Amino acid sequence: MAPSDEHAQSPGPGPPLPAAAGPSAVPDDERRFDLVLFLRHLAITVGAIVAYLLQSELALGWAAFGIVTSSAALNFACSFLHRRPGLEQPAEIASSVIGVGCWTALVFVTGGVSSPFIAGLWLEIILAAMLFAARGIAAVTLWSIASLWALQLSYGVGGHLVTLALQSGFLAGMGGLTYGVARNAQRTEQRLVRQRDDLDHRLHRLEEQLESERAVGRIGEGVARLAHGLKNAVHSLRGFVSLIEPTVGDRSDAAAALAGLRTAIDDLEALARLTLEQGEEKAPLPVDRCFSGQVVDRAVREVQVADAGVTWRIDDRAPGAEPAIGADELQEVLLILLRNAVEAMRGSGRGSVEVRRSADTLHILVSDEGPGIAESEIAEIFKPGYTTKPEGSGYGLFLAHRILSDARGSLAARAGEAGGAVLEIALPLARRADAGPGARG
Repeated sequence: MAPSDEHAQSPGPGPPLPAAAGPSAVPDDERRFDLVLFLRHLAITVGAIVAYLLQSELALGWAAFGIVTSSAALNFACSFLHRRPGLEQPAEIASSVIGVGCWTALVFVTGGVSSPFIAGLWLEIILAAMLFAARGIAAVTLWSIASLWALQLSYGVGGHLVTLALQSGFLAGMGGLTYGVARNAQRTEQRLVRQRDDLDHRLHRLEEQLESERAVGRIGEGVARLAHGLKNAVHSLRGFVSLIEPTVGDRSDAAAALAGLRTAIDDLEALARLTLEQGEEKAPLPVDRCFSGQVVDRAVREVQVADAGVTWRIDDRAPGAEPAIGADELQEVLLILLRNAVEAMRGSGRGSVEVRRSADTLHILVSDEGPGIAESEIAEIFKPGYTTKPEGSGYGLFLAHRILSDARGSLAARAGEAGGAVLEIALPLARRADAGPGARG
């Protein structure tokens, strides 16, 4: 039926999520990595200066400056690699390995496990939380403990076993604490990402609704003037009907055409009156009970009078069903869909209206033998102003969709299995204590 009118996984406190990636994602990642390199190098430099000033106590000499120089060169190399596409993660891993290695070297030249530079290994575990997810923190912790043991074994464990065990336990405890904090931050970030995605989705829907309202507002300026013109035209048409009526005689086809013309005139008059009265405050009128079968019959008869070249098949599998919508609103929607189908078939062919019921929902399917709907058009045809035909206004299907949405229903489109298109109305069924035999079966 041609429309006539119408990152998946959060990496924790490490690199940013792929889902949040944007123009600023790579610069933020590089800034964080550069901060880690700066803090590490600053700490090693300060530590080396202190060690040199206390060289008599630590028996260090110039070895500290050699370690600082090596650290600076290796950090610069990691920073350079990190800016190369595809080498970000290897550069981060190498950075942590180098950091632990430099601190281990300072510990080695200052007496082993009794050295104050053990604190540098604690720092590496904290810095790991800025680069990696929880598993990366665990890996850095194990690497620090393994380096400490390897270093002390080269010295000889001797009487340092208790100190080595205490230092290893402290590193493990700090790693566990940092791991727990990182896991909690990861879960928090994942929750925030889900909330952000939900807000983005809601914002997108609000933007679509706002654009729809703007599109409708652009045509609202002349609505009152058009309504007055329709009202005057209705009076003229009624006069012409009164002139034609005496000439009809016993011709049934002419009488049917005249009845269809009267119905169309009544619809025009009701539309004009409704438009002119929209700004007036008045008590709500009681909504007539709506029985789907009766409304479908009326809508099909009205369309057949105006377009006799299309034959309709009605398959009502939910007799007596009463959807939670006014009869006038449902008829307006059906007339839009039926006329849309007639225009898609260029006034000649066969259409069908099927009424079904599933649980507490009523489904009405309008099918045609037209050219169908392209897959790319399905998401567009309910937007205001969208039409595929030069003579279309692009507001019919939009209005039908809006009426059904206001009644907590929906309107969907798809290609027909044997060609053409199918538009499906879904509406909740009314819940009435006085439903009676003519309502819900």
